[in-house]
Amino acid sequence: MESYYTYFSKLNRAPGPMWGEATRRRAPHKPILLLAVLDLVHRGVITSPFISISGDLVELNELFNLYWQRVVPIGQTSSIAFPFSRLDREPFWELVPVPGKSITPAVINNTSAVSYLRKYALGAKLDDDLFAVMSTETGRESLREALLQSCFSPLAQVLLREQSCINREAFDYGNLLERQAHQQVVEDPPSEDAFRPAARSQGFRRSIIRAYDHRCALCGVRIITPDQQTAVDAAHIVPWSQTKNDDIRNGMALCKLCHWAFDRGMIGVSSDYSVITSRHIAANSNVPGLLTTLAGRGIIPPADNDLWPAQNYLVEHRKAWRL
Repeated sequence: MESYYTYFSKLNRAPGPMWGEATRRRAPHKPILLLAVLDLVHRGVITSPFISISGDLVELNELFNLYWQRVVPIGQTSSIAFPFSRLDREPFWELVPVPGKSITPAVINNTSAVSYLRKYALGAKLDDDLFAVMSTETGRESLREALLQSCFSPLAQVLLREQSCINREAFDYGNLLERQAHQQVVEDPPSEDAFRPAARSQGFRRSIIRAYDHRCALCGVRIITPDQQTAVDAAHIVPWSQTKNDDIRNGMALCKLCHWAFDRGMIGVSSDYSVITSRHIAANSNVPGLLTTLAGRGIIPPADNDLWPAQNYLVEHRKAWRL
């Protein structure tokens, strides 16, 4: 483990005037991506030394951005493809090429989007021994501390440790919500102060988006951008502000437009799980377009029947908006 601790402590990071003291005036991309990878190993999302980029990288991207926003000035953004490719220059990370392609220095230098990276790489292969270290709690914490202490200022370390704790809480909270939805536990919902608000929000969001596979329950749109942003939100049926209720069955994955319309009573869901629209939706000079075409269409629910929207929440939403 000592050798990997050293590798993580001595990452090759480019200096630059845009990087402040928080990141010790060097590019933070690599250590932030590695922090996100450690989280996904803990969550059981990454289960082998190979990290594929052919599938869904939304969760990796979201964790990367949560860490990034803690220490990087507002306005500076990055794609996970940037550090994913450049980590190939470290001794423990090897890009695996697409058959018939080569990973050249030019490919690495020009990679700034996941779509470009996928043209050349299937993913990254970690050292087997490194993955074995990552697979233990002690190993992950040691590697995390190597990254924090070598790459970030003392204040930034505090912020990133806090984010790491929030990420772990969010994972635990989401698992609790899923067990409750499946009635695998019979207990009262956790008290409002049992989890930090940020962890509750992240855990609920993760559970809803996973349940609906990134698809809007009402209009059916499913879009994941080239840089792994999802088009849907995790929406409460009966607002959290009224009930403090994160039951997965009190949620749906909705696109931005459907989320806005649902929260304002322009659309709802009937007792037979079809979409209903308010008579106000086409009032005056409104041109609701897509929204009126949804009326009467069945929703697109989770594949898991236990996670479907619960009728009692849908009834409450309809009553609140007189739908």
